[in-house]
Amino acid sequence: MTVVPVFHWLIISQADKMSTDVSATVHGLQSIFQEQEMTENVHNSDGHGYLATFVGKNGRFAILRMHSHGLVTFDLQCLEGDDVAQVDNLLNALEKKLKALLDGNIQRIKRLPVLIRGSDVDRYWPTADGRLMEYDIDEVVYEKDSAYQNIKILHSRQFGNILILNGDVNLAESDLPYTQAIMGSGKEHYAGKEVLILGGGDGGILHEAVKLKPKMITMLVIDGCRKHMRKTCGNVLDNLKGDCYEVLVQDCVPVLKKFAEQGRTFDYVINDLTAVPISTAPEEDSTWEFLRLILDLSIRVLRPGGKYFTQGNCVNLTDALSEYEKLLGRLSCKVDFSKEVVCVPSYMELWVFYTIWKK
Repeated sequence: MTVVPVFHWLIISQADKMSTDVSATVHGLQSIFQEQEMTENVHNSDGHGYLATFVGKNGRFAILRMHSHGLVTFDLQCLEGDDVAQVDNLLNALEKKLKALLDGNIQRIKRLPVLIRGSDVDRYWPTADGRLMEYDIDEVVYEKDSAYQNIKILHSRQFGNILILNGDVNLAESDLPYTQAIMGSGKEHYAGKEVLILGGGDGGILHEAVKLKPKMITMLVIDGCRKHMRKTCGNVLDNLKGDCYEVLVQDCVPVLKKFAEQGRTFDYVINDLTAVPISTAPEEDSTWEFLRLILDLSIRVLRPGGKYFTQGNCVNLTDALSEYEKLLGRLSCKVDFSKEVVCVPSYMELWVFYTIWKK
């Protein structure tokens, strides 16, 4: 079944308060819709201003709403292939007519960009704090359901290939600032050290860490993407073993438990498994328990003087970040932490990163 993309246009006009007669304003706009051969259907809004829908022969559908407190909104939906210039003329005519009818009683008028719904390439992805972002996606490079998660790689004209896991933007080829931040932002000395990476299937952390001449890197990952994120991972994922690294394609929890039982320790543990949950109710979100488990096990395999790095979440999610910091105080051993805020290009928001160490 082919889904036909829909264009969604929106004009917002704000008047002081609708001192003008609503019926007179509506009557003044009718000629514009008649010229477009759009049929009007007025709806009962229970005293909350005026609400009407308009349907055109060419598949256009519009909603005009005039609120009693002064807000006027107009939404226009069009099918793909509609005459864009004609649509633009309709919106211009409507805007001009509203200005004349409201006789300078407009505080502001704004036309929002087009929203495209139902296209083959999904360009809209939410930020962690719930704001909708439109990406310049022009191609679906790869999509597959693994045994653990849905994996998408989409191409953005400005960010390069973007890895999306279970609907969340994970990392783009432009996002070196993320990789640098979760490794300590250039303040650490990895040479001759033993490093444990949890997750990081995009290969970015491993690629950057190898350059710093560590003694050995052990990476635990369930999925890897070596083919479509080459600008991020280079060639380090071409082989599961290198001169100073080994990639284990295994669930990290049983391996961490085994390392703890064996007394195996590391100078650095880098957790790139998941962000701090948006939910602030740990009893309702199992991700919190997973985070606590990973934290406890990671601290157990951390050498004295070692450091644990991880991402937090969007800087605006203050409640969730506060809950995470409380969690740090409830671990099996006492820890201290610092945090850093970094702008990650493809996230289009500021992101918090944590450095944690034993007291």
